[in-house]
Amino acid sequence: MLPAPKVNLDVLLRYEAVVSAEQHRGGLVKETRTQRTSIILVLALLFSVVATAQQAVRPTIQIRTPQEGAFVSGPTVLAVDVSAAAGTSIAEVKFFVDDVEVGSRTEPPWEITWDAGQTFARRVIRVLVTDSTGGQSEETVLTRDLESAVFTAEVNVVPLYVNVTDDRGVYIPDMRMQEFEVYENGKKQEILFFDSEPRPVVIGILIDTSGSMEGIKMARAKQGASAFLEHITQQDEAFVMGFDAFPRLLQNLTPNHARLRDAIQEMAPRGATSLNMAIVEGADILVDRPERRALIILSDGFDTVQSVTEGQAIDYARLQDVRLYTIGIFDMINNPVRSSGFDTLNRGEVSMRAYSDGTGGRTFILNSLGELDRAYNEIAAELRSQYSLGYRPDSLAAPGEWREIEVRTKRGAGRTKPGYYGQ
Repeated sequence: MLPAPKVNLDVLLRYEAVVSAEQHRGGLVKETRTQRTSIILVLALLFSVVATAQQAVRPTIQIRTPQEGAFVSGPTVLAVDVSAAAGTSIAEVKFFVDDVEVGSRTEPPWEITWDAGQTFARRVIRVLVTDSTGGQSEETVLTRDLESAVFTAEVNVVPLYVNVTDDRGVYIPDMRMQEFEVYENGKKQEILFFDSEPRPVVIGILIDTSGSMEGIKMARAKQGASAFLEHITQQDEAFVMGFDAFPRLLQNLTPNHARLRDAIQEMAPRGATSLNMAIVEGADILVDRPERRALIILSDGFDTVQSVTEGQAIDYARLQDVRLYTIGIFDMINNPVRSSGFDTLNRGEVSMRAYSDGTGGRTFILNSLGELDRAYNEIAAELRSQYSLGYRPDSLAAPGEWREIEVRTKRGAGRTKPGYYGQ
């Protein structure tokens, strides 16, 4: 719809002057008030159409990265897609963070790299594009911090993925629903659905790329992760992330083995170990996916950045219902010991077990790099050997409230996530 006509006073005054002069000279201008009003409205409508057309030729813009609500840290690419209207061109693209200009471009590619720092922070990212006629457009996205992440979905049905093994650790394949009991906060729950068929899974492959991984460790890590890709079917998807001083997403979710393998081969060791940040960013990639969710984490150490704590990383994975599977390849030089009761345990091992135990995953501590393929194979087998159960709790958990879950089986031992947070 066109905007309401606006009378251009300059044109109107000139028109009135001409009419008055003709009338004064006794000329041939013979018009009624209605005719004059009609002409004025036609002129006003013409100018309105021109103004609307001028507005329509403004450049278009869409921020490609980061996306709304993303976590950002470290070197972060700010990228946009822009296009100019016919007869114009893009003159400049400016990038702002919290109203401070952090860079600009006058030619493609329309992107810059900005250092977001070592903490997840709430940022206002705004991009302003100007075309060759001076026309401008802008778009804004908000990133988020870990503390203010808001989860609005209500937990009506709690899904569980349960592994059942015998006393030798061998998967039991023929369990029936009647052989399971589920307890929430100690109270038995009614199981609403049960399925023993394998279901699709979305997986994050996280590999430590800190400086201590240089040499044979990195070479074997690449080989093991590449071999694991053979277990990913066309119904599954995976992403690849390296983590050193900052997490680095090298390939987003895809079922394409070649792309995933290329991303793994790109990895190069350097810097510190931002393991906790990588868990948060990895879990965030899997948000809202209906499939089973898992992160497979390989590291030779522990988090040395500490911008996100171990507890925060575990809690965020729990909130997103993501299982953490950890593979530790340690040496005592890079991992000082710390006391745990009467046992003296490797610090990295303690962290690895905390991640897995806190989310229902498993930990593999390798005695040699030759055991890496076995670890990846066992993780793949476990993801294919899970029973799916679901129950509806008697009452909804309040946001942030922890509900403890226990699964009991009439045969073997069952393992699932230890609980969930109300959302």
